[in-house]
Amino acid sequence: MRFLYLIFAVVLLVSLTVPGDGQIMKHCPDVGYCASKCTKVDVWAHSYNCKKFCCIPPIWKGK
Repeated sequence: MRFLYLIFAVVLLVSLTVPGDGQIMKHCPDVGYCASKCTKVDVWAHSYNCKKFCCIPPIWKGK
């Protein structure tokens, strides 16, 4: 049983280190835009074709 707790703790720690928002994408989508600062409602991510951030409007987020 302790072994299962240890495995669960390791999986939990690894999942915490993986980024959610702010993921690195290859390209910023067409609906997104590159900016030095995103608005509060935008979802931000890092992109190879943007110097700072790729900002994605909330309308596109679920698509």
